[in-house]
Parts: sequence; structure tokens; C-alpha cells
Amino acid sequence: MRKNPVKYFMDRAKEYNFSSRWVADAVLIKKLRELSGANPEAKVLDIAIGTGKIAQAFQGWVKCVVGVDICWEMVRQARHCVDYIVLAPAEKLPLRNDIFDICVCRQGLQFMDLGGVLGEIHRVLKPGGRIVLCHLTAYGEKDKEESFLIQKFRNPARKNFFLPEDIPCLLKNQAFKDIEYFDYISRESVNQWIDNAAISKNAKERVKQIYRDASFDFKRIHSIEFKEEDILDSMKMIIARARKGTGNV
Repeated sequence: MRKNPVKYFMDRAKEYNFSSRWVADAVLIKKLRELSGANPEAKVLDIAIGTGKIAQAFQGWVKCVVGVDICWEMVRQARHCVDYIVLAPAEKLPLRNDIFDICVCRQGLQFMDLGGVLGEIHRVLKPGGRIVLCHLTAYGEKDKEESFLIQKFRNPARKNFFLPEDIPCLLKNQAFKDIEYFDYISRESVNQWIDNAAISKNAKERVKQIYRDASFDFKRIHSIEFKEEDILDSMKMIIARARKGTGNV
């Protein structure tokens, strides 16, 4: 049974910032800000703001940052990073049309109704506004079955699982323009990745067993390394950016 996302993140909130290497990866975070085209007049919306690591990177670079999330235990840690916090589902934003220059979302879409959230982002962006997404994916067909199974046990609140081409396709389906996407590989400790209070001991063991029993292709593609009591995995993320059309293009 899929776990309620609010309860899931309540259980993870205290240790969230230490739950994956990518959470505080300065190189990744800087890349997201640069791809957004941040400037001193920009108004930024951070979807699934969590503990505020992305929002914090925009401080001093833009006019204002608004964060959206459904879990207070997470966003209370982000209060110093934003001008406003909106506690609401991203599929139903209580915000006016055409007010943001930039929208960023890292690792949030897997918990949401995809058409709903991307439609809302499109609505609240100004014409010509920029969207930047960053999400964990499988590498492709050869590793997706095992990747998705691992992701399911590690994250029981997850609703959606992605291949690399899925993210740009979602943007195209919502009429975003000038779509570009880039690979980003994050070398992760599986012990660190599963060490949180939101998943059971049995689920943690199941994740490790999947790695141990994984196919040759999966281990090769992910550069799996068994190191003492840990497992290292080169996880793939896709960073995609696009813009809302101006009405004339």
C-alpha cells in the first residue's frame, strides 16, 4: 500500500538533509539556479520546497522566493530561506495566474498528479517564464525494472517512476517550449539513502537484497560497488528546463 506523503515526510523531516548526497550537493544546486536564469527582478516559486536547500540558493539572487509544500515539519526548516510559504498541494495552488518568472522543483513530481501540478505551474508562470525540474530516473529499459523496484521499497509514498525521456515529454504535453534536458549522476551510499524512519526494517533489507541479486546489466549501468557493509550506486537524475510560451510563439 502506498504511504501517505504527508506522514512519510513527517517521519523523514528530522534527518532529511542527511538522507542523500544530492540533497545538499552544491554543484547540482548551483546548476539548477544557473539554468533558471535567475536575476534580481525574478519572482521564484519552489514546488515541494522541503527543507529549503534549493530556495536558499536563490537568496540574494532574486526579488523573492515563495515555497510550496504539504508537510509543515519539512517546511518549518525552510522559513529562513523564503519570503513566503504556502502549505498546499501543488496540484491546487492558491496563487494567481501569471505571477512568477521562475519555477523550480527537485524530487517532487514523483509524489504528485503530473498533469495537475504541471498545469498549475504553467498557469502561475508569466508568459516566457522558466521551469526547471530535477528528478531521479532509471537509465533506460535495461535497468528500469530493478531501479523502480528499489525506488518503490525505499520510498513507499512514491506515485510516479521515470525514464529519462519522461520528464521532457511531460513538459511538451503541457505546452512548454524550448525544452532542454541534461543528465546528472550522483554517487550515493545506499546505507545513507535508506537510513530514515519512514521505511521499515524489512523494506531496508529488501532494498539491499535487490542490489545483491541484481542483474549484470543493472550493476554495470549503475557502477554498483559493494564496499564493506555499504553499497555505492551511481544514480541518474534528469535536469530539464523549458519556458512558458508568450502567446505569439
